[in-house]
Amino acid sequence: MAKSSKTTKTSFYEVVIQGKPKVVRAFLSGLILGADQAATVFYSFDEGVYHEGKAERLKELVGVRTKDCHVIVDAGTSALIKQLKRRIVAETGLDITAHRRIRSASVYFKFHAYAPHYNREIVDLVKQLPAGLKLGGFKHEEKHTPDAKGVEAYASVHHYEACGEATISGPVDLVIGLKRRFADFPLIDSDDVILKLA
Repeated sequence: MAKSSKTTKTSFYEVVIQGKPKVVRAFLSGLILGADQAATVFYSFDEGVYHEGKAERLKELVGVRTKDCHVIVDAGTSALIKQLKRRIVAETGLDITAHRRIRSASVYFKFHAYAPHYNREIVDLVKQLPAGLKLGGFKHEEKHTPDAKGVEAYASVHHYEACGEATISGPVDLVIGLKRRFADFPLIDSDDVILKLA
């Protein structure tokens, strides 16, 4: 991901480019370097962003689907791609098949912990979200079974269990950042990021 030096809120766009992911990544890196501008780029295949629509699934089933790469870019990079679209198609062989503004994004997660300190770490993480992210439908349950104390880790009953689930929504860059943080917690299982397009 190219880093942005801006701290202000920015718009993001999903750009769908037909081409192999390595080729698209190399092209966008060259475009951004050549333009000498700060950029934020997320590749759906790297970040776990869901992008398969009904039409794409149908094309895959009948065998006419071509390789495409879904990329999330900041407003400046989006404007550059729009400005150069005809040249990109004519000179690179890559085709831009969609270019849509992202209104927001969300990610569903769940967790299961067998020690109070792991539970606290996870609950603290989701209760202290960065500004702009919202926690929705948070369900959390703790269960103490004193009779099971000392039972081995793989037992069906544990002396302490905690589980929870929720959906977090907000700006796509913040949701992707949080999904990356979830990856540091093996007890958290998160789904793909869902985009809400304009």
